[in-house]
Amino acid sequence: MIPALYPINNNLKGIVDNNGLQAIERAFLFAEQKHVGQKRKSGEDYVLHPLRVAIEVSKLKLDASSVMAALLHDVLEDTDTKPEEIEKIFGKDVLFLVQGLTHLTQLKRKANYRNKTLNRLENLRNLILSSAQDVRVILIKIIDRLDNMKSIWALSSEKQIENAEETLEIFAPIAKRLGFNFLGQQLEEMSFPYVYPKEFAEIKNRVINYYYEIEKYLADAREELANYLKNNKLKFLEIQFRKKSFFSIYKKYKKEGDFNKIYDMIALRVIVETSPECYTALGLVHQLWLPLQNRLKDYISLPKVNGYQAIHTTVLTNNNQIVEVQIVTKDMYQNNEYGMASHWVYNLSKDTKTYTKRQNVSGGNILYKNLKNIDLEKVSSGELFNVLVKDLLTEQIFVVTPKGDVIDLKKDSTPIDFAYKIHSRIGDTCKMAKVNHQLVPLNYKLQLGDVIEIITDKKQKPSKKWLEFAKMTETKEKIRKSMQQK
Repeated sequence: MIPALYPINNNLKGIVDNNGLQAIERAFLFAEQKHVGQKRKSGEDYVLHPLRVAIEVSKLKLDASSVMAALLHDVLEDTDTKPEEIEKIFGKDVLFLVQGLTHLTQLKRKANYRNKTLNRLENLRNLILSSAQDVRVILIKIIDRLDNMKSIWALSSEKQIENAEETLEIFAPIAKRLGFNFLGQQLEEMSFPYVYPKEFAEIKNRVINYYYEIEKYLADAREELANYLKNNKLKFLEIQFRKKSFFSIYKKYKKEGDFNKIYDMIALRVIVETSPECYTALGLVHQLWLPLQNRLKDYISLPKVNGYQAIHTTVLTNNNQIVEVQIVTKDMYQNNEYGMASHWVYNLSKDTKTYTKRQNVSGGNILYKNLKNIDLEKVSSGELFNVLVKDLLTEQIFVVTPKGDVIDLKKDSTPIDFAYKIHSRIGDTCKMAKVNHQLVPLNYKLQLGDVIEIITDKKQKPSKKWLEFAKMTETKEKIRKSMQQK
């Protein structure tokens, strides 16, 4: 066994069989041979880059083809390797992934003559199109960008800013939107100093001393909470503590305008076995520490659109410190960290009840279906930004039908958006709406968890006025289409 591949073998235990591990070893030796003598701008041997990407991909528990594609992702672009050679040695699936990754790189280089904003939109469009074909392509590309950002210091100042801006505006949001919060946060943190150097310095100076002082307190608070849970017979797997990233603080500060209103700069995370134990833990936390009013968020009952599940509560501890406490099960924590990759693993046993349930409730899966349903080839350049950025990467909410079905909508959507999301016929004949059993105007802004009932009338027709308050691009398109047909 090749020592460099030890991490990959350990990460894929129980997921990839011996034949797959042997194929990964062949892919590494192939990449090493093809990249021999090549150096990166940092001065290191080139093959170390695809090796690191492959190790990170293996941490996501993807299949052998994904790891091999990560090892080979630059051989078509940067060496004399032919597609036929990859297919003959590693098979069609690996070739498909490598060609998808190579295609994205080539498209970016061909777009260099365009203006910067349009370049990024085109890159985002290509990433989304590739993910609609096979989500593994975009996952490997995100990991590739993450590793490239680690050596951004070796680039020119102009390239540093260009790559950091693209990472912050495109790669980080997509990673988070797919449920890979930990990847998105790393990409944000690496980009922040280059895109906003003054703001980064300000946040760092204000926060770093606070973090240094708070670490001992957090350790004490964790011990206090652990003892309280044990004394009340609640079994827990782990209590972690985390510090909010500099870029997350920066975004929160921009929104709040006051550092004193950022209550989740520090947090404790309680990990338990089952969902009922999450709510038991919540009750015990509130017995131990005073909960702050209107600071409870239940993302277990109503997950975020990217599939994130947890209970968040903000409390005032016995030492008068404001701390956010997050409560999750082990499975929720795994899904929150690994997002869409979890569904690839579950696809190995897709007939099981667990997989079926995940597919039905996952926000990541909803995003994947949304991406596939958008025909980006037909979207005009003027609408490109709205479709890609405003609709796909902005915050969304879950609302509920009277039958209990969960529907995802863009934040601030209205009953009209909801009606057309259910069916164009429902939207066209929408006369009134009830939210939480109360009549509301059709321009009412829906909130997370609202239960919505649409009252229809066959005589009702779409109104031009609806275009003024419809929030989603697809809603407006359906309204215009219906009005043209009437």
